Amino acid sequence: MELFKNKANAFLNGCFYPLLIFFVTLISHTFSLELFGVTIIFITVSLGLIICDNLKFLISPLIMFILTFSQKSIEDGRFFQKPYLIAMICFAIYFIALFIVHFIIHKKSVNIKSFTKSKLFLGYVLLCGSFLLNGILNFNEYDVRNLTFALILILSIGVVFFIFSINLCNDDNIKNYLFYTLYLVSVLITFQLFLAFVSQIQIENGEIIKESIMLGWGMWNNVGGMLAMLLPIHFYFASTVKKFGIIFYLSGMVSFLAIVLTLSRSSLLVSCLIIVISAIACCFYGNNKKICRIVTAIVFVIGVLGIIVFWNKISSILGDYIARGFDDNGRFDIYKRGFENFLQNPIFGGGFYSVDAQDHTFAFFLPDRYHNTIIQMMGACGIVGLLAYIFHRYQVIKMLWCKRSLYTFFACLCISALLLTSMLDNHFFNFYPTFVYSILLSVINNTKNEADTN
Repeated sequence: MELFKNKANAFLNGCFYPLLIFFVTLISHTFSLELFGVTIIFITVSLGLIICDNLKFLISPLIMFILTFSQKSIEDGRFFQKPYLIAMICFAIYFIALFIVHFIIHKKSVNIKSFTKSKLFLGYVLLCGSFLLNGILNFNEYDVRNLTFALILILSIGVVFFIFSINLCNDDNIKNYLFYTLYLVSVLITFQLFLAFVSQIQIENGEIIKESIMLGWGMWNNVGGMLAMLLPIHFYFASTVKKFGIIFYLSGMVSFLAIVLTLSRSSLLVSCLIIVISAIACCFYGNNKKICRIVTAIVFVIGVLGIIVFWNKISSILGDYIARGFDDNGRFDIYKRGFENFLQNPIFGGGFYSVDAQDHTFAFFLPDRYHNTIIQMMGACGIVGLLAYIFHRYQVIKMLWCKRSLYTFFACLCISALLLTSMLDNHFFNFYPTFVYSILLSVINNTKNEADTN
């Protein structure tokens, strides 16, 4: 029994477990075998919570779990039927109980003080508190779903940071392990997108039909936003991995191409900025400066020539970008309604379900949102929510500056991509992107104030 425990522990905390989750998720999504994927994740996570003394193993299933759900399964509505909803509630209760068991068994590994002494502690408490208070003074229109949505946000933003802060190993490997896992997530989403182009995404008269870019777990904006957030990971490895760093540089270019093909304008706009900064960083920092300079120059020349020579085909395929241009797509009108909601309920906002954004979200339980983090906090949570968000953002910036290193720089680019795309979309309120956000912050927060030695 002890031998099995040691081997299972080594596997779950090693580099092959994220790879297993990668392939399980890819198979589940490609062939609509969600029950297969969920079963594997369910068994391995249950085992890990019992035998592993920290939550390092949980990073890959937590982030990749949502990516198992395919468009075919979402369209047939099976996961919105009562039996599945009951099953999900039961699973939630089961894992809450199992987490309690985990903390009891491995109580020596739990360090509550690491959370309460965190530089981000007060900001997280205030932000989560403002979520709970959303719309509390809007007596005539208060919706009880305001509370349930707030609890989900607290889970994805606050609780994730909390559990990883108090029970995550703090060895030298954890930072690269996290980036390795996030790299797999980026590659996974890219595979899913390219496979969708083969099987379901429509192309008419040489033009991609934007509305057909649906992967089940998300639409074009969601896919583009996640890829933009994870884009810097490729270039971190391109700058630090000796001998084979160029492979990661090229995979970053493929990821950028995938972002272009999502037709998400906000993601493309932000990723253009991110890829330029990342490429420049690779040219001046890390272990592969010379080769990165050469490759950057080659890619730039090939890119310019390719656009000139194949402009007609490119403009046809990406016609949606050209047709929409800088059109605000109704965003300014949405922002206006959000500001009006704030003026009517200035202290705690009108509540998340008072939002009149005509968002038409695909998930029935999600409220309409304002496609802008600042407007969202103002309209839904009022001045209390806005100030809490600003203070949280201040603490994050201060912490990242204190922990500055090459690793932190690329992690900061990931966080910046999320926050910038969230100024034009809903990513900060979409749960799973904030899993990445909070895990990144917990890992960096728990590291010492010293430069990377990678």
